[in-house]
Amino acid sequence: NNLIQHMKQLALSLLSFMILFACNGQRDVSTDLTPQEFRTKMAAQKNAVLIDVRTAEEVQRGKIKGQINMDLYSPEFNMLIKGMDKNKPYYLYCATGVRSAKAAKFMRNEGFSEVYTLAGGIQAWRAAGLPVQ
Repeated sequence: NNLIQHMKQLALSLLSFMILFACNGQRDVSTDLTPQEFRTKMAAQKNAVLIDVRTAEEVQRGKIKGQINMDLYSPEFNMLIKGMDKNKPYYLYCATGVRSAKAAKFMRNEGFSEVYTLAGGIQAWRAAGLPVQ
């Protein structure tokens, strides 16, 4: 019985993902932006939320001004994200772009309408000569 229930949940998850993926062309819910695009677009939105999904130790080595640190791998991450306003624009970054892409995917699945990621992460941001605290 547990196996049948698990299979039903898996099938429903797969169906939801396929529907979301099929609808993705109709609305732009997540965009991977260059450092310059990321900075410009974020600055133009008064209610933008900047989230750094790296560990606290990584953040201590440098961060983008105004960020909120929400470690993707912390046990509280999913709960914290689920409690946020789904209608605000969110800008995510990590070290290289891998973790922020995972976080953006999770947020899209949770119904967030506007999620952007920094292509190449803070490494690309630094390489572009943009300021780090």
